[in-house]
Amino acid sequence: MSSFKKWATSAIAGCFLLGVGAAPLLSQAAAEQKQPQAKTKAEYDAYMALYQESVPAKKAELAVKFLADHPETEFKMFVYQMQIDSYARIGNFDKVVETGEKFATDFPQADAGTKKFVMQRMMTSYQQKNDFAKTVEYGDKLLTIDPKDLPSLLTLSSILPERLPSEEDKKVAQLDKALDYANRAKAEIEAYQKPTQVTDEQWNLERNKLLATVNSSIGLVHLNRKDYEKATKQYEISTNLTKSNPIDFYRLGIAYTFLARNMAKELNDLVAAMNQAQTELQNAQDAAVRDEKEKKLLELKAKSQDSERLFPEMRDKAIDSLAKSVYLKGVTETQARTELERLYKSKNNNTLDGIDTLIAQAGESLKRP
Repeated sequence: MSSFKKWATSAIAGCFLLGVGAAPLLSQAAAEQKQPQAKTKAEYDAYMALYQESVPAKKAELAVKFLADHPETEFKMFVYQMQIDSYARIGNFDKVVETGEKFATDFPQADAGTKKFVMQRMMTSYQQKNDFAKTVEYGDKLLTIDPKDLPSLLTLSSILPERLPSEEDKKVAQLDKALDYANRAKAEIEAYQKPTQVTDEQWNLERNKLLATVNSSIGLVHLNRKDYEKATKQYEISTNLTKSNPIDFYRLGIAYTFLARNMAKELNDLVAAMNQAQTELQNAQDAAVRDEKEKKLLELKAKSQDSERLFPEMRDKAIDSLAKSVYLKGVTETQARTELERLYKSKNNNTLDGIDTLIAQAGESLKRP
């Protein structure tokens, strides 16, 4: 539907839960090994200047200079980490990837915590570079190291349903994989305990964002499977948790649109079936046959009444969701407005009079608790 770079969840979202903000410059495993030593005072001073620098762009420059001036340094692993983290903070994703590849070549023996730190930033950078294959590759590598790695579970569950292969069997497998990752991510989020330094308001905000992301991913799996009822349930959850995502409202509207279309088709089929049943009843001579036809006709009428009730309900929910998506703008605004106008005209005698008021009212409803 659109670039997964724009629509997928960032692997570093929800910093309170993920705890990936600070560079592990000396992991526990590394600390148990021989400590790196500076060979000269100049090397020591340069390293301390690099370590203490707080401006990411300047820190990255100092890291490059340090490695050029001290190519045999024992601090190289830690300099790479500072370099990668600095590039990630300033959004230089090409340099994150380049430095990360150097790290992997130079330090294949690095401990799991250090590898996770580097790979998480590489995965996120490849995502920002719109490189789907590499994002998945590094997400899978991270889950090999740690099957509960939340950034990987969130990232993969959100992007896998976005770019599906054309082969049906591979498409099914990829959607199954995405659903598995999303459910695992949900379990991890729900298992987290609130850190003491985080306020209840911050905690609820970040937790809801992550849960909304997971439910959105599950919704997209069901949308791709054409299970629109399940899709609406998931998107209702995600849009209730966070009311600011136009993509989720758009997809919720599309799911309700398909449900409404299915209801309309079902209603047409039921009308045709009732006409046929009525004709058969009129032509029936045997009393037992007439009873059977009357029973069938009553069943069809009951079903048609349900469809007549559900069709406008599904259509109106689709209109409301699409109006909210249009109000929130974003990458789906044009698509949402096109579908909204089509549904609105079908309900209002082929006119768009009042649609802007409807959109404004939908936007106001988002501001209410």
